[in-house]
Amino acid sequence: MPTATNFKIQDILLANYRIASITAYNRMETSARVPDFDRSLKAEIRDPLWMLTRQWQFGEFQGDDAGTAIGTKILGVHTQMEQIQFPNSAVSYNDTIPLETIVEREKIKATLFLAVQMGRYFIKLIRNNSNFTTRFGSLLDSYPLNYTPEANDYEGIQLLNAVKGKVLDGYKLHSDISDGSLNATDASAFSDEIQLLQQWYKRTYSQPDEGINTPWQPAQLDYKFAMATSGEKMLTADHYSDGHLDWYSFDLASSRSNSMAEEKIASFIPSSVSFKGMPDSRFWAMEDNQTDFGKIDTSPTGLLHLLFAEFGLVCSNDWLMLPYPLTVNTLCEIKGIVVTDVFGQQIFVRAAGQGAESTWQRWAMFHHTNTNTAATVSTNTFYLAPAITKSLEGDPIEQVNFLRDEMANMIWAVEKVVPSQAGKGVSGDEMAMNHDTSSAGVSTTASIRYVLGTTVPDNWIPFIPVHIEGSNSEIRLQRARMPGAKGALSTILTEKSAPYYVDEEIISRSGLQVSMSAQRTRWYNGKTYLWYGRKKEVNTGEGWSRLKFDQVENVAGASV
Repeated sequence: MPTATNFKIQDILLANYRIASITAYNRMETSARVPDFDRSLKAEIRDPLWMLTRQWQFGEFQGDDAGTAIGTKILGVHTQMEQIQFPNSAVSYNDTIPLETIVEREKIKATLFLAVQMGRYFIKLIRNNSNFTTRFGSLLDSYPLNYTPEANDYEGIQLLNAVKGKVLDGYKLHSDISDGSLNATDASAFSDEIQLLQQWYKRTYSQPDEGINTPWQPAQLDYKFAMATSGEKMLTADHYSDGHLDWYSFDLASSRSNSMAEEKIASFIPSSVSFKGMPDSRFWAMEDNQTDFGKIDTSPTGLLHLLFAEFGLVCSNDWLMLPYPLTVNTLCEIKGIVVTDVFGQQIFVRAAGQGAESTWQRWAMFHHTNTNTAATVSTNTFYLAPAITKSLEGDPIEQVNFLRDEMANMIWAVEKVVPSQAGKGVSGDEMAMNHDTSSAGVSTTASIRYVLGTTVPDNWIPFIPVHIEGSNSEIRLQRARMPGAKGALSTILTEKSAPYYVDEEIISRSGLQVSMSAQRTRWYNGKTYLWYGRKKEVNTGEGWSRLKFDQVENVAGASV
């Protein structure tokens, strides 16, 4: 074996060097011969005639109507909604107030928190009044804080102990001011401060008008209202409950032309549709790399991804985009679009679903459902609802879970959060702990006992199935009460007097969760609105109340 000092190149021909022990790979890499890339970027064509021949072979010279669109005119019919129709009542509407505020807001009920808040604000107003020292004691005697929190409402009890005898009931004072029953001496002594208190209350809490029925439907656990113009119902929202209004919350109730409708023509220069990572139509333009088409899902279930890739890579340059301005609270129907190309040709484009060939399959994704069964022609309408985009939502002050209990064959309304006198929501389980469910002790030597039926916590409100009047097959759910229970504490379950029914079909196996919370938003005119609204959501599934009947139990301490 040669060493490193006497190694010769001819030695590699020896037999012991012919077995490869090192694996090597060859890799081709580009190497720039010159630092200037100007000529490479020109993409010069050496044989233009060959390129033209190939274009002719592929039929690229047989284009039809290939003119570029340079102008469009859009004809639309606009109708302004002027009225909100609630069950058995109506109110005029303009877009100076968000639509959710008008629909959801409800009259605030008197609580210790609200009474203290308004009382402290009124004391702050009258402190610098010369009649404060002589009339304040009389106000405290006339408007005491007569509120009794529940036994387990610890925060409410602490608030009452802290302010009792120091703060007057501002809510009761405001009520007397509104109905004119305030003491004449106090009304004269604090006339300016009374006006400021009323303005503050109106500015802080958005309240419904007097005599307006609430759109909340207890039987369906959602809101029901309609938008109208000139007294004619145009749009209906029969099952609004998700807390945010948009065009899809409404159905079209009337497709007739209204006297308040106004035709408008808008002209625009169309622009090409574009998106991040879209292939550029020009060869010498640089593309970005924000869309990786190599990572597209090509599995049998990835058909939508393949369609998107085909649109982006093949058809993206064939689509144009047009703006169409609309004022808020407008119901718009597009009659058609006239497109003018560079050759002066004008093409009329009808709205989707208007052609005769679409009679049997009139469907559109962004389309109001027409509830008028007599209508034979689909209308391409869109309602730009005066709805809020962002809002602040507080923690629920009430939350009720409707769930099915198949073991007991009942529906339960479980109060998870109930209102506290401290102005917030507290746990319904903790509020129900003050009820003594233990049975009275009986002196006996028996080792077992018979239990007719067990019980459930006070915050579990039963709803039992009953027959609908006049029907032997259809049922609905009626609110009931467990023996010895205190009853419900939430407004959601107590606002309607007995009998209180809920439609059985709306309580699915997943259950429902209905909550009430404070909502706050700032509208486009700069004003701030605060109200209490409700929202219905899908719950987590079925439950078990542990309610049992006809049980035999062992007596504690007895020998078995």
